[in-house]
Amino acid sequence: MTETLVIRLRALDEALASWLLVDPTGARSGPVSSGPIGDALSVAQGRRVVLLLPATDVSLAEPELPVRGGARILQAVPFALEEQLATDVEALHFAVGTREAGAAGTPVAVVSRVLLDRWLGACEAAGIHADAAYVESQALPASPNSCTLLFDDDLLYVRRAEGVPYVLDALPLPAALELALGPAAEAGEHVVFYATPNEYERHRGVIEDLRNRTATMQVKLLPDGALALLAAHIAGTRAVNVLQGAYAPPSTLGNRLKQWRLPLALAAATLLVFVLGQAIGLWQMKRAERQLDAQTAELFAKLLPGQKMLDARSQVEGMLNRPGSGSGVLLPAVTLLAQAIAKAPAAHVESLSYRGNALDLRIVAPTIEALDSIKQTISHAGVSVELESAAPRGQVIEGRLQIKLGAA
Repeated sequence: MTETLVIRLRALDEALASWLLVDPTGARSGPVSSGPIGDALSVAQGRRVVLLLPATDVSLAEPELPVRGGARILQAVPFALEEQLATDVEALHFAVGTREAGAAGTPVAVVSRVLLDRWLGACEAAGIHADAAYVESQALPASPNSCTLLFDDDLLYVRRAEGVPYVLDALPLPAALELALGPAAEAGEHVVFYATPNEYERHRGVIEDLRNRTATMQVKLLPDGALALLAAHIAGTRAVNVLQGAYAPPSTLGNRLKQWRLPLALAAATLLVFVLGQAIGLWQMKRAERQLDAQTAELFAKLLPGQKMLDARSQVEGMLNRPGSGSGVLLPAVTLLAQAIAKAPAAHVESLSYRGNALDLRIVAPTIEALDSIKQTISHAGVSVELESAAPRGQVIEGRLQIKLGAA
């Protein structure tokens, strides 16, 4: 998959989701969209899907855990965070990240199972299957000796390169900034402040006042909202994937099979249609072959009455090669007759006699046109043929033809 669909979920049930396509480098591949989660289904088809979970509903921590042993780490997490949790651990889902080299703590994300079930259930109900889910605050970019601030939807997101990212109620904004930076910003700390143009204009004075309290400050406006920033950086962060344990997505092979389910079904249907077409064609050929065999047997019985048909061609040639049989012209005439009858399968020869230099035939055909078609087929081969009579006989036409052997 070359693109990833990043879907940002919100804390409130009635709040709309937003989504954006990004390429492997994090560059956007389309516009930011928003609406009910089901509206993103068409974009999700065949792409990796990443969820950004509300930072207000997912707790992040870095407790000291055993260095090795996946099962031991999972067992140790609830005890390591026991004093920080106000909810029964049985009602919580714990996801463990990768400890960075030299770090004392291991990143952990904690979320209510009820909330996670609700978010994933809404996606599943819309036909969207998430491959990963991260806390949105972990998608903020961070640099050494700097603090990244994001003012979005009355919340202030705070992230430093060292430490756990967190979110504050941004109203009133001066109080939130005091909590984030302290009464006086740390000496030499650089601040990058992200906000939408509207939010910046509303709080320009408070935001610009930070320049007097920091070593440097950059203000970066987000015309399309915060999702464009978060989606661009989520791939390059060491964020904790919340979809672990019972919430882990199916294997990669299973995901690929799901993505290829429709193409595989179409290919199978095409193959089935092809096989059926070949089978029908073979059946039709067999049917035509049986009809031709029946006509050959009928003609053989008229040419050699009382003889058992073993090799019709050899037996007829033997009869025609006898002295006085006229094989030089009779055999081609009989061959032309068989070809003409094969083109009009509903017709058949009732009697055949050879005398003098002529072959007299009594043929039964469904229509006068079929009878004429037999005559024309023989005539086109350069043989003289005459339709002596044609009379109705019930639902068919009985015709008498005479083939004069020799050139027409």
